[in-house]
Amino acid sequence: MASFIKTRSQLRLAWASLISAPGFVSAVVATLALTLATLFVVLSLVNSYFLKPLDVFDESRMVVVEQRTTFQDNDAPGFQSYQSIVHWFKHNLSFDHVVMINADEMVFKNIAGEPKENILYVSGDYFKVLNTPFILGQAFSGGETLEEINDSVVISEQFWRKHLKSDPEVVGKSLQTLGSISYTISGVVSEDFSPPFMIKTGLVDVWLPTSSDRRYFHNKEWQSPWTNTFKNLKLIGVLKAGVTQIQAEQDLKVQIDSIKAQWLNNGGISDVNPMVTGYRDVELGNNDQLSLMMLAGALGLLLIAVLNVSTLFFSRALAQHKTLALQAVLGAKRSTLFNAILLQALLLMAMSFSVALFASAWGIKLFKMLAQGRLPLVNSLSLDFNLVLVAMLICIVLAYLFAGITAKLVNYQALSGQLQSSGKGSVSQVSGRTVRVLIGAQVFVATLLVSFSIMVVSKSLDTMSRHLGSNTENLYFVQLFQEGDEATLPERFEKNLQYQSVLQNSKGIKQVAMGQSPITARQNANTITDLEGKSTIFFPSQWVGSDYFALVGTEIIAGRTFSQQALRGEVDELMVSVSVAKWLQPDADISELLGKTYLGFDDKPYEIVGITEDFNHPKYFTKDQGRHIWWPARPYSATFVIEVEPGFKLDGETVLANLSTVNSHLTLWQFSDLEQEYDGLLYMSRLTVVLCSALALFTLLLAAIGVFGVLSYNLGLRRYEFGIRMALGAKKARLFKLINKEALLPVSIGFCLAVSITLLSSALLPTLFTDWLLFDAILQIVALLFTALVAIIACFRPLYILLKTKPMAALRNE
Repeated sequence: MASFIKTRSQLRLAWASLISAPGFVSAVVATLALTLATLFVVLSLVNSYFLKPLDVFDESRMVVVEQRTTFQDNDAPGFQSYQSIVHWFKHNLSFDHVVMINADEMVFKNIAGEPKENILYVSGDYFKVLNTPFILGQAFSGGETLEEINDSVVISEQFWRKHLKSDPEVVGKSLQTLGSISYTISGVVSEDFSPPFMIKTGLVDVWLPTSSDRRYFHNKEWQSPWTNTFKNLKLIGVLKAGVTQIQAEQDLKVQIDSIKAQWLNNGGISDVNPMVTGYRDVELGNNDQLSLMMLAGALGLLLIAVLNVSTLFFSRALAQHKTLALQAVLGAKRSTLFNAILLQALLLMAMSFSVALFASAWGIKLFKMLAQGRLPLVNSLSLDFNLVLVAMLICIVLAYLFAGITAKLVNYQALSGQLQSSGKGSVSQVSGRTVRVLIGAQVFVATLLVSFSIMVVSKSLDTMSRHLGSNTENLYFVQLFQEGDEATLPERFEKNLQYQSVLQNSKGIKQVAMGQSPITARQNANTITDLEGKSTIFFPSQWVGSDYFALVGTEIIAGRTFSQQALRGEVDELMVSVSVAKWLQPDADISELLGKTYLGFDDKPYEIVGITEDFNHPKYFTKDQGRHIWWPARPYSATFVIEVEPGFKLDGETVLANLSTVNSHLTLWQFSDLEQEYDGLLYMSRLTVVLCSALALFTLLLAAIGVFGVLSYNLGLRRYEFGIRMALGAKKARLFKLINKEALLPVSIGFCLAVSITLLSSALLPTLFTDWLLFDAILQIVALLFTALVAIIACFRPLYILLKTKPMAALRNE
C-alpha cells in the first residue's frame, strides 16, 4: 500500500512537472508521435509479409507449381502450357489438395451495360484451400473432373452489389455470356476475401470451374499446343505430410517425363521442368524487398527522432537541475531521482504512443487505399494484438533510454553543492564529446537516409522520364467483335476497313489506325525460331496495323510497315524493335536483319520487314529492356487506336453508336483511354517519388532541429564565456572558429562517413534491389550538397542568434 501511495505521489509530481513545460511536452510528443506512426504503418506491412499467418488451409504446406520450358538456347520460366498443368493435376503423387487456376475476361450479356469482368477458372478445392468466406450460397461442387462441363459460377460481393443490386435471391439465377452460354450462380464471396495477388493482382470478381474453360477443355475445333503458354495458369497445392518441395519437384518431373514423347522437340522444346515455390513467396514476389527498405527508412527516421528527443531531454535536465539538487540535499537516493525522470519519460511516451496509434490507424487505411491492387496482402494490414504489443515494448524501451541518457548526464555528487552555487557558468552537464557524438550521429543517419531515398526516387524518375516509344495524348484503344461471325479473314478485313472509315469521319475523331496498343498492365509474349530450329527468349508482342506506327509516333528505323496482304492473312510478315534486332544479330548491322525469316505462329515462316524504335514498357522495362515484336493485326476482331481532337472526350458507347449505322451486332470488348492507362502504369512510380521525397525532407528537418537543439543547448551553457570574450573585444570570426571543433568537425565526419557508405553500397545494392534502386550521380550530388547546406545552417544558426545578443546582456542573463 505504501508503495502504491509513493508511486501515485511520484506520478502526480511528474505530471505537474510536465504541465509546467508545455513547449517541451509538445515538441517531444509531436516528434515521436509522427515518427512512431510511420514506424507502426511500416511494421504492419512487415508483419503482414513475414510474420502474420496467411488465412489459408495450411500455409506451411502450400506451394505453387509453375513450369520452366527449356529450348535449345534459352529458358522460359513461369509460363505454363495446359498440357503440362493438366497432366500434373491428374497424376501427381505429392499433394493432399491441388487447385488448377487460370485467368480470363468475360462479357456478361444479361447485365445492363454488358460489363466485362476479370474471371478465374478454378478447380473445386480452390475455396477450401484459400478459406473463402461466403455471404450467400456456397462454392460450386465438382470442378475436379475435367471431362464434364460444370456451368456453375461464384461471384464476389462487389459484383453482386454493383451489377445485381444486392439481390438476396441471387443464388440459382443465371449469368449469360457470349456464345449464349449460361452459368448458374451458386454463391457470393464475402468482400473480406482477398484472391491470390499472383493472378491479376487479386482483382477478380467471378469464379468458374476449370472444366468450363473452353480455351482448352471440350474444344474440338482447336487444341492448345505445348508452345501456347500462360503466365496466369498455375497449380496451387497442399503437400502431403512429410513431403518436401524438392520431393514434389522430383515427383512432378517423373510425371512430365512419362509423356516426353509429346513435348520433346515440339516447337523447339528440349526439356520441361516443374518449379515448386512456397505460396507466400509467390504471393509476395519481390515486394518483400520493398517492405524491408521501408522498414530501414522508418528505423532510420526513428533513430534521428531519438537523437532529437534526447537533446530535448538534455535541455529539460538543465532546467530541472535545481529541483534535482534540492531533492539530493533532502536525502533522495540515486534510484529515486532516476525514477522521477523515468516517470516523466513514461508519461511522454504514453501520450506519444496514444497519438501514434490513432495516426497509424488512419495511415493504414490510407496505405490500403493507395496500394490496393498494386501490392500484395494489403487487405491483411491491421493493428493487431502482436503489433500493438511490439509498439508498447518499443515505447517502454524508449522511455528507459531517454531516462537513462538523462540520468547519466546528471552529476549526483555535485547536485547538493549546486544548490548554494550561483556562480556564472557553474552548470555544465553535457561534455563536449557528447555534443559532438550527437551532432555527428544525426548528420550521419540523415545523410544516409537521404542518399538511399534519392536512389529510390532516381529509379522512379528514370521510369517516368524514359521515352515510351509511343504517344498517349488524346489516344484511345477500342476492341469490338461480332458474335457468331463466320466471315473469312479477307471479308472481315474489308469490314474493318469500313469500320475504320466510319470512325474516321465521326465527330471529334482525328485519325484511326488498326491494331492493339501495348500500353496495358497485361503483357503478351511470344518466341520466334530461326530456320536452324533455335528459339528465342520470350519477347513482348502486340498485333498492329500498317498505319499504327504513324498514328502513335513510333519511329520505323529501317524497312517498312506491314503490307495490306499481311493484314489480310495472305502473307506472313513481322516487325521487331531495335533491341530485338540486336538480340537476334548482336554483331551485325540491324538493317541486315531485314528480309530474314523466322518461324512464328503455327511454325509459319515470317519475314522481318521493318525495325522500329524500342517500346519501353514502364512496368516491364527492367526485364525486357525495350525488346518488342509486332505481328500484323489479323481481323479476328476489330481493334483500333483512335486519335481525337484536343479536348474531345470519347467513350465506348459513342463508338458503338457511330458503328451501329453499318453493323448493329457489334459488341464492345475493350475500351481504354491510353493516357489514363499510361498514368496508371506510372502511379506507383509517382507515389514513390512523393513518399520518398517527403521522407528525405522530414529526415532533414528532424536532423536540422536536432543539431540546432544540441548546439543551442550547449551554447546556452556557454553564454557567460562568450559574453566575456565579446566584452573583451573578440571578433565574430574568432568566435565562429571556436565552435568549428564542436560543430563542423562532427558534421564533416558524419557526412563523409555516410557518403562513403553510399558510394560503396551503390555498387552492390542496385544489383540486389534492381527493381527499386538506381544510383544517379547528379541527383546524389544535388541531394548531398543540400544536406550539407542544411547541416551547416543548423550548426551556425545558434551562434548567430547568440551573437546578436549584446555582451553585457549575455552576462546579465547567465
